[in-house]
Amino acid sequence: MVDASEPPADASESPIEDAGELAVEGEEAQPEPLVRLSPEVIRQGESFSLTVEHADAYSVVATVGNRTWNLQRVDETAWWGIVAVPRDAPNGVALLVVDLYSEGGVWLDSLSATVLVLASPAPLEEIILGGSGVAASPEEVQRDHDVRFVEHVAVSGPPRWLGPWILPVEGEVTGVFGARRSYDGVMSDQWHHGHDIAAHHGDPIVAPAPGRVVWTGDLAIHGIGVMLDHGAGVYSGYWHMSLIAVHPGDEVDSGDWLGNIGTTGLSTGPHLHWEVIVQGVDLDPVQWTRDDGPALPMLLPDSADTAETADTLG
Repeated sequence: MVDASEPPADASESPIEDAGELAVEGEEAQPEPLVRLSPEVIRQGESFSLTVEHADAYSVVATVGNRTWNLQRVDETAWWGIVAVPRDAPNGVALLVVDLYSEGGVWLDSLSATVLVLASPAPLEEIILGGSGVAASPEEVQRDHDVRFVEHVAVSGPPRWLGPWILPVEGEVTGVFGARRSYDGVMSDQWHHGHDIAAHHGDPIVAPAPGRVVWTGDLAIHGIGVMLDHGAGVYSGYWHMSLIAVHPGDEVDSGDWLGNIGTTGLSTGPHLHWEVIVQGVDLDPVQWTRDDGPALPMLLPDSADTAETADTLG
């Protein structure tokens, strides 16, 4: 892990002891606060998992940049959560601050670490609409945005997935996350929020990971779509579909049929626009298919097994 402070000169002295919190003879020593990031190096528009261990904390809040993230308790002394780094975050070393609070909301301690954020490629994709589609009203545009980034952001429970995700459809990649786009020669002021995969009209789209269907419907720009809640504040969206095969409240597993490829909404041909959104922050879906994606709580080593390698932050 990456520690924001220099270790004490004497390895036998912990940061807690330096702060004057010496263990009383005869009392059982409390475990030192620990912070783990996985992975420690990411790109703009990716995420990492954060685990914090502290014997006395009742709630834990992490801050990166101007966003805060509430972590979930995973056992008596540990908290875990997914922290998203937006596509427009500065590249370089980002400071992570973790604040710990007592049951009464009294601040107990502040820990810090760093994550290295690499610059993501931003290719230019030129989209020729040629007059296709119907202009959306400002109200329709706002609704399109709110369904994807505002209304479905809650942390509904622990993560439902158990490892790397699968692709929801096989086909040619025609648009990548974070790309700059022009539409009929006019540059957009936003990046591309998803990952586009071209396929044949009517090809099946499957769930890439276990989840619960939280929304189905039709939006002005993204057309017919489905949204899944994967737990831990992680959501995914599937857009421009021709047919929906699920209903809100349905539980789905990896590989379950969600619907079919289409070209509804603002689209130039049959394809899937696939999004992953963590508590309102859109991320690159491809990261979630890799083995080095955000680690799950049950996949993290026990603190006793990592006492010599894990960062001790104070």
